[in-house]
Amino acid sequence: MGRETEPSGGPAVLTLAPDLTAAQLEQLAETAEKPTRALIAAHPNTPPALLERLAADHPAEVLGNPALPLLRLAHPRLLLDVPLHVLLRLLAQLDAPAWLLRHALIASAIEIQAAAAAHPALNERQVEWLARHPAWQVRARIAARPELSARWIEHLAADADYGVRMYIASRANLPAPVAGQLAADPSPFVRQVLARAQQTALAVWLVTLCALPWG
Repeated sequence: MGRETEPSGGPAVLTLAPDLTAAQLEQLAETAEKPTRALIAAHPNTPPALLERLAADHPAEVLGNPALPLLRLAHPRLLLDVPLHVLLRLLAQLDAPAWLLRHALIASAIEIQAAAAAHPALNERQVEWLARHPAWQVRARIAARPELSARWIEHLAADADYGVRMYIASRANLPAPVAGQLAADPSPFVRQVLARAQQTALAVWLVTLCALPWG
């Protein structure tokens, strides 16, 4: 069912026959090693239930499976009702599809919404919605987003939870008013994080300055 091909001048590459049936792939998956299971996860004939079982170890291959859009038409809940740890692995993929992110945004588990809040593919409206989320863990993930706008940096710097403010305080190149506000924060943890971030920024600036050509 699986075979190795040897490209010219390169090592052998494991491949699976494109005409393997769902039953054959199920049978192969029972005893296959991890590299073969990854190929099964990406095979267009792999049945939905097997894809869900393989998603924990091979999330990228499952999400990249060329048959997934068609499978979801027949099974709309495919990959949405998997265990929490599997869904988190799927959401951690940089190319997690929009339908998976939409599901995560309305999930009941805070862990899932927090994972969605950290994903780089969120659009501006989704970021704004999550920045007002009632759970501080979700707002903290928004505060940690590298591309966060100045508007939301200022907004979250005044968040009611010090954990969110700590993430803002750790950011480089804070606007001066925000840095001044956090320097007087009632939480010593926020002030410590800010001081450490400023020290790091100063050290980086000095290193860069010393590296410049003089004369």
